[in-house]
Amino acid sequence: MKKVLCVLISVILVLSCSSVAFAGGNKAELYTFYGDGMLFQQNKEAILSGTAENGSLISASLYKNDVLVAQNSAKAENGEFSVSFDAPEGSYDRYSISLRCNNTEFAVLGDVVFGELWLASGQSNMQYSFAQEKTGASMFANGEKFGDWLRVLLVPPVTQYNGSYERVPATPQNDIPEAKWVNGNSSAVYEISAVAYYFAQKLHEELDVPVGVLNASLGGSCIASWISRDAIDGNPEVKNILTSCGEYYPLDSWNETERSMFYDMTANFNLKINALGNFRPAGMIWYQGESDIILQKTPEQYGALFDLMQKSYSEHFGCEDGLLPIIFTQLASYQYHKENGIDLLEMNAFFTDIQKAQPESRGLVSIYDVPLTYLPELGPIHPDTKKDVGERMALCAKGLVYGGDGEYTPASVKDYEIKDGRICVTLENVGDGLVANGQLRGFAVAGADGIFVGAKAEIVNSNTVCVYSEKVQTPVSASYAYCLGNMNANLYASEGLPVSPFVVGNQENAHYWAEKQWADCESDTAFHLYADEASTKFYDTWESVNANIAFSGANGMNVTADGEFAVSPVMTGKNGLSVVRFNDECYDYSDYGTITFRVKNNGLNDVVFDGVKVYKSADVWYSTAGESDVIPADGKWHTVDADIDHMYLYGVDFGVKFANDKLKNIYDIDFCFTGKDAEISVDDFVFSPEKAERDTRFDITKLFNIFNIVKMFILELIRQ
Repeated sequence: MKKVLCVLISVILVLSCSSVAFAGGNKAELYTFYGDGMLFQQNKEAILSGTAENGSLISASLYKNDVLVAQNSAKAENGEFSVSFDAPEGSYDRYSISLRCNNTEFAVLGDVVFGELWLASGQSNMQYSFAQEKTGASMFANGEKFGDWLRVLLVPPVTQYNGSYERVPATPQNDIPEAKWVNGNSSAVYEISAVAYYFAQKLHEELDVPVGVLNASLGGSCIASWISRDAIDGNPEVKNILTSCGEYYPLDSWNETERSMFYDMTANFNLKINALGNFRPAGMIWYQGESDIILQKTPEQYGALFDLMQKSYSEHFGCEDGLLPIIFTQLASYQYHKENGIDLLEMNAFFTDIQKAQPESRGLVSIYDVPLTYLPELGPIHPDTKKDVGERMALCAKGLVYGGDGEYTPASVKDYEIKDGRICVTLENVGDGLVANGQLRGFAVAGADGIFVGAKAEIVNSNTVCVYSEKVQTPVSASYAYCLGNMNANLYASEGLPVSPFVVGNQENAHYWAEKQWADCESDTAFHLYADEASTKFYDTWESVNANIAFSGANGMNVTADGEFAVSPVMTGKNGLSVVRFNDECYDYSDYGTITFRVKNNGLNDVVFDGVKVYKSADVWYSTAGESDVIPADGKWHTVDADIDHMYLYGVDFGVKFANDKLKNIYDIDFCFTGKDAEISVDDFVFSPEKAERDTRFDITKLFNIFNIVKMFILELIRQ
């Protein structure tokens, strides 16, 4: 009997094993980017995927309070499965999902919610975590929680592949090791992008549903790293761009140990985005482009890559009714490699063209007006103002995706007209009309010579602003907010959105106007950009020699002194013993022939303007010696014109006036005066390309003055 029983048991076991094998086995696993506390996009397809033996029947069941709400099943193929059901409407209800393989449960997801899901991606200014941001750091220190409304999939910036953080796969990966879902009650949620947090918070307030974020960024990453090989190979224009830049790598030459997840094509798509294709986000927020400026991509090249990214992502994330909505921001002010940061300005201006190319699926955010303060350990390329960026993105999402009222993307140029010495620019997307907080600033005009000068502007109707300057009688071009330090610009449309930076009547080889925050004499400090973290900060706008200065807002800078004195705009700073040249300041004055400003004598005695002294270095300077203007003590404003087209070396007239091509590289300007018990106000410094007729000459009778030059040079060396 024992032998018979053993045989029967063996037969049963064999049959059981055969049955399991026939059914495809019971071994199945979800990919690791699923987890408790996750969020699916409401009213779209909710997809669950993972690995399983071929032929296995995978079923997914959605429960609410133990009541079955939805169910579906699918068979595994090629070692993977994908099963989906229609997601319910968003709410704060909690669900659970049971997954079975051949009727054997292998996974349960709890605390699942449905709401609005967005992908947040880009480089370091998007990666910048809420824990690093000042408000977030304070909230984290106090242990504050956000509640169940926020759900975040934290994708590690540096992602593991085959157990290594240094290898980059040549092909797309289906899973993301170490990715995890967290909710607003977890301290880990502070790892969310600060921009994404403020975006999600505002969206939650507007829509009153849970909001989820697929948090996937990498500081220093270029746009090509986020696009798939299939997309690149299928787009000849983009493939040629990358090939011409030496950035295209054929599949058969890909070396996993040599490629970079920061700079190489497809790297971040392979490591992150491919796996996230199982989700159906409502849209994407994008803060990126700095690395592509460093790689010297032209705006047009970046635009082609952006177009391809949106098109390929739309297919990847299953957008059946059009393109995936993308909301992106212009970049923070910072100088990369071109003089005066023109590369950044060109990119930011072109971002408007990128948005206009697909206005039904793209939203743009302007940020040039936000403070550029930063944490020293993170550097000036990472301004810590993230709330304005995120909330403006949320406003954009409300209008672009959720049918909100009002304008949601910056006003931009529609057309312009040159008439009566003014350039009148008509804007679109102005909503209730253009506004300014105070006198308009940030404008410049140029004539046919392409030399821009600071200009006045006037809002003439709800959508038109006219730009003009007395120094440019026949203007050809106009610009707005087109300089690195453009926080001074203050033209807005409704909803408080700053008008997008622009140039109309663009000219090749133009000398753009670097906004001089000292020129309007309204503020005692100004924020200046510099590559060195210790030197990007607020500086005094003016300094003085033998005088006291004070500021009275619209009434200019007040100066009191007795005898000889000078006032100087602060054009450089100090870092230890070194002179710091600001990235947002102009040091080339060779294209300008005249400095005009206003002076009012508030005292009892006449004051003499002795001229302008311009320093090439501490040892070499030129001045307009021999010219002077008397400012009478009448309490009225007087206009002073200083000719900087002709300058004397060390202020000595020995027969030669030096043409101002000597002023291509200066670091200080002194405005010199003489007066007894002087009390003056100065205001409105304007530079213009007006130049006097050349009269460079040599006078033999003044040869002896060469001795004075030598003497002054020796004395200056001794002083140093």
